[in-house]
Amino acid sequence: MTTRTEPTPVAGERAEPPKRTAANGGLVARRAVVRWAWRLFRREWRQQTLVLALVTFTVAGVTCAVSLAYNVASSPTATFGSASQLLSFDGSDPEALRADITVARDSIGPIEVIEHLQVPLPGSVDPLDLRAQDPQGRFSRPMLRLRDGRLPAGTAEVALTDDAAAAFHARVGSALRLDGRDVRVVGLVENPHDLNDEFALAAPGTLGRPTSADVLARAGAQRFDDYRTAGDRPIAFQLRNRTTKSLAAAGVFGVATVALLLVSLVAAAGFAAVAHRRLRQIGMLAAIGATDRHLRLVLIANGAVIGVIASVTGTALGVLFWLVLAGRLEEPLAHRIDPFSLPYPLLGLSLLVAVATPAAAAWWPARAMARIPVTAALSARPPRPKAARRSIPVAGLCLAGGVASLALADQSNPLLIITGVIAIGAGILLISPPAVRVLAWAATRTPIAVRLPLRDLGRYQARAGAALAAISLALGVPIATVVASAAAEYTAEQGNLADTELLVRVGDAEPVAAERTPAELDRMRAAVDRYAATLDRPAVVPLDMAVDVSARPERSAGGGPGVRPVVELGTPAGNGWRSKAVYVVTPELARHFGLDLPAIRPDTDVLTVETGRVQFVNVAQRDLVPRVQPVRLPAYSSAPTSFITPNGMRRGGWTPVRVGWLIKSAQPITGAQITGARDMAAAAGLTVEARRDQSSLRTLRTAATAGGVVLALGVLAMTVGTIRGEAGGELRTLTAAGATSAMRRTLTAVTAGALATAGTVLGAAGAYLGLIGAYASDLSALGRMPLMELGITIVGVPLLATATGWLIAGREPPAIARRLLE
Repeated sequence: MTTRTEPTPVAGERAEPPKRTAANGGLVARRAVVRWAWRLFRREWRQQTLVLALVTFTVAGVTCAVSLAYNVASSPTATFGSASQLLSFDGSDPEALRADITVARDSIGPIEVIEHLQVPLPGSVDPLDLRAQDPQGRFSRPMLRLRDGRLPAGTAEVALTDDAAAAFHARVGSALRLDGRDVRVVGLVENPHDLNDEFALAAPGTLGRPTSADVLARAGAQRFDDYRTAGDRPIAFQLRNRTTKSLAAAGVFGVATVALLLVSLVAAAGFAAVAHRRLRQIGMLAAIGATDRHLRLVLIANGAVIGVIASVTGTALGVLFWLVLAGRLEEPLAHRIDPFSLPYPLLGLSLLVAVATPAAAAWWPARAMARIPVTAALSARPPRPKAARRSIPVAGLCLAGGVASLALADQSNPLLIITGVIAIGAGILLISPPAVRVLAWAATRTPIAVRLPLRDLGRYQARAGAALAAISLALGVPIATVVASAAAEYTAEQGNLADTELLVRVGDAEPVAAERTPAELDRMRAAVDRYAATLDRPAVVPLDMAVDVSARPERSAGGGPGVRPVVELGTPAGNGWRSKAVYVVTPELARHFGLDLPAIRPDTDVLTVETGRVQFVNVAQRDLVPRVQPVRLPAYSSAPTSFITPNGMRRGGWTPVRVGWLIKSAQPITGAQITGARDMAAAAGLTVEARRDQSSLRTLRTAATAGGVVLALGVLAMTVGTIRGEAGGELRTLTAAGATSAMRRTLTAVTAGALATAGTVLGAAGAYLGLIGAYASDLSALGRMPLMELGITIVGVPLLATATGWLIAGREPPAIARRLLE
């Protein structure tokens, strides 16, 4: 084997540089292209401000949304503390309760017991949980936090949560009566993981006879299963679930990734404009030997630079905004928040995605630019747009497949739901370029000021189609959210009560009738009448229920008067029966509900809106089959909709007992009036139920509408800016030829208005296609159209886009003569 040696240079001669290999030369070329792309970005960063700002604010929104989702999710610590298992035991039999706790301690090891006693809460249907809990307990310590005062230490001391203190109008140092005994409020407490947890805290072992007890444990899975299956009777228990914080943040990160992909569609339009602006320079690169890979690298490097700058800046802005927002979210989210408790791995992953998406968005324009012949690139002429007819059948298949997938999912199969949503989004993306060509084709017989901008959209079909898809998706998601929230909201004839009604009860909401003397009932009726006088043309209807007087009265939970079970109506529900309150027909009740008493059949026992089989519940006569006559009334869940006739009362041998009053106003009852009713009820020993509020759904619709409008207008601003910027040469030519400011304004307004109109039409169509699939089993729910929100989106966005385009345009282009001579 021979070896080759390099000649030694003679003294005074210049050594030759080493020869470059192909790999070394390619690396040097790529470095040169990247440096050149960086210099071009530094020179032209102002022209890319819109793309950079859009990606930056999107990354900031992603960072803040992921942090919010991570901290919004509820934690099982609110119920379990640090335990893994929670067992619930009934306290009606004290001996059995003590035996159950002893067996649990012996079988599964260390436990902690929290005793509960349900006591009446003034003016509320729901009782108050009087809880005996050790603040330094083995497992429950995270479930308690002292806010003011001190913790209770004896039988005559309690600490209250804020809501409980407000219900009793109490503060630290106040005296009140709970469970038939006088106690003093020594502190204010809270469950930091559930601020809606309303309770009164007592010292351990001071309840006497609790109504129930919770046992917290952290036993091994096998040991707990052995204990649970060893006894003869079933044990009510819960197992601690995995925290949903990471899952919720991951879900929002998935949605945020889709948002970044949506932004990448818009960024692709901006990179297409950058490619056209650099077309002549890139033609020169190709003429001196740059390969297609080098030409693509020019734009991809530009996208990566924008991604790095936007991700760093956007993440910093998102974290700062989250730190400002975190303290203001504790009350609406109902738990305390540590602002520095963030999903740092997901935030790091979002940084990588934020860098990758702009680079990926630049790939398609770079690919198209690299295919332009050198002579065409040197002339700086844009490539002739290609017909997009082939995408129409594929788009139709995607849309049809998406609807079918959502229909098969039946709102319960996550995989089919995700597949359907992705398919509909892909269909909108594929149908957007043909829609742009339709806009250009429709401009054939329009005035010149309209024809020019519409044809410009056809000329720049790639960026206009991407922008149209982004606008459609940006509006389609909020439209679907708005319509779905309207479908979930009950109508005026649904819910628990009408918005003009209040249900005042003697006692609580359970199927019992509290024993009251005639004097007590007269005093309560007087309080109800005084309150009703503050309403608009009120009507007060007494409500009676049937009870069996032969049944012995039972002691109430709060130690008050005895109570008797009332007769209810049962309807089949699953494997059991669903009970429904049934009221005694009186002349006042019949007049109020429009019941025609003479038209009632003499043998009828029950008038009801229920259909199908019914039976009496809480009665001694098991063989008493009710004879039913249907009536037509709004099927509110808490309002009287079932009635016992005099014949039914005689057959059962029952006696009517006053259980409350129904207050009817001529106008919807306001929040202040509901508060006044609860104060009245608390003073009179009554409870009040009003129509349950669904303001969260209205807030969701408002937020979705506002977010969609802002995002769509942002996409429009960037798209119109890039398209009209590329048409700057034609605008200067028109200005030199005498085009007025009104014509220049019309060009921009028509561009913005056409894209906005097409985007709202495609977005609304895609949203309704998805909703038709999702609600295929009950399309009637989609008939509840939120006209105001849809009007703002479908009509307001095009009008606002057109008006904004008209207002911001019209300024005469600078350096007309110089540019015309170039």
